[in-house]
Amino acid sequence: MTPDPGDSAPPTIATVLAAARRGDFRVASQLADALADQTPPGSPEALRLVNIRGGIAFERGELDRAEAWFEEAIRLANDLDDPQGAAKAANNLGSIAHLRGKNVLAASLYAGALEIHRAAGDLVGEAQTEHNLGLVHRQLGEYELAQSHADRAIAAARATEDSGLLALALTGAVAVAISRGNLRCARRTLVGARAFARASGEALNLLEVRRLQALLALRACRPDVALAQASEAYLAAHRLGSLHLAGECAALCAQAARQLERQRLARGFRARARECFLALGAVEALRRLAGESAA
Repeated sequence: MTPDPGDSAPPTIATVLAAARRGDFRVASQLADALADQTPPGSPEALRLVNIRGGIAFERGELDRAEAWFEEAIRLANDLDDPQGAAKAANNLGSIAHLRGKNVLAASLYAGALEIHRAAGDLVGEAQTEHNLGLVHRQLGEYELAQSHADRAIAAARATEDSGLLALALTGAVAVAISRGNLRCARRTLVGARAFARASGEALNLLEVRRLQALLALRACRPDVALAQASEAYLAAHRLGSLHLAGECAALCAQAARQLERQRLARGFRARARECFLALGAVEALRRLAGESAA
């Protein structure tokens, strides 16, 4: 059982991040709120905390709140003359735009952030932003560009020696390989992603690996395996409170159930996915779900 923040030592940035990495976003949010009361307004620490609070809200599916935090982060970064802080917030705003189906805006925000990260030699920021650009281009069907961004994300992540970041970058490459129908490459890359996700212990990385395993099974014409794996991933995402991953896993369950001609189960999972995506305002995911339903 996770102890109540009020019963533990005073919160720090490290304790907030630790709670977020293990997927306990409720506690991470409580710790961040408590830490905000102790942080000097307008300070570099306040900027970092605002970006972190936005990230926590994003993972909980509170996109309007996350957007407000990231916009506040850009304002603070400008006041502090901190382009790196502004770039991190712009990258995060790009993720919100992407979920909402504003791909042109998302790509523009990512590209601007990437330029700043490269100029500063920030390999972490570079890996994160290259990964995000790969997601946009993959969704647009621009697989060559998506692969290029995924490759650069992996190279930057390797240079940081951050296992969690490398796991994230590798999952992007797996998704591109699956989209291109290269299942052998996807399986090989997923082995590495799984190993680094386990090494990092980051809950969302581990969950994304599980989702991709289920997607691979579905593409390999094993809907029974896909349904079992995706159902477990859905429950894990639901426990974490990650609306986006819960929605993606539920949508995958619906596809697998439909292939198994379990129509009632498929309808149930499709309804859950739609509920998650509606709560997020995830326009592209809703369109995809509608297309799968009509197919």
